[in-house]
Amino acid sequence: MNELPDNETRHKIIEVAEALFSTRGYAAVKLRDIAEAVQMKHASLYYYVPGGKEQLFIEVFEHSFQRHQLGISQAIQQAGDSFIDQLYAVADWFATQPAIDLNKIQQGDRPNLTPENLQRLAQLAYDSLRMPIVAAIEQAHSRQQIEVEHFDLAAMALISMVQSTSNIPGITLKGRKQLGHMLINMLMEGWLPR
Repeated sequence: MNELPDNETRHKIIEVAEALFSTRGYAAVKLRDIAEAVQMKHASLYYYVPGGKEQLFIEVFEHSFQRHQLGISQAIQQAGDSFIDQLYAVADWFATQPAIDLNKIQQGDRPNLTPENLQRLAQLAYDSLRMPIVAAIEQAHSRQQIEVEHFDLAAMALISMVQSTSNIPGITLKGRKQLGHMLINMLMEGWLPR
């Protein structure tokens, strides 16, 4: 099997496909749409994605989840040892990213993807988003900065909360970051009186 090209054109195809799939969904996007957006002939696109649209969709989301994992990891690392600062950095990072609509991938595009690819994407999303946050939670727990029983659940709750700010219409980036910090404060301080 020949190795697929890794060049500027391929990166442009992935970038354009990600934008189209994210806004319109798998079913609504045709390979012809992607080819036109990158100004190439439809048939030429198969040189870069011989497996067609499903292969491209999987590659797009693999790329996106890898970017998220790296971005979250770097945000946590750059925040230092303070757990609250690490969480703020994660919220800030998510505020700068397009929201990942896992329900749309799982439900809206379900009839168009093989069950194996759906499972692969779900696991990749779960691991990529969760793992760097779980590692930070484990470290904070070991330093006795927090008490958490279920690290995975805590990480997914954090992700859900901070990503929810992208669903608020008309909110600015600064506003999303502020809301992310407020949600983290509520999470850390709890709602019950002390």
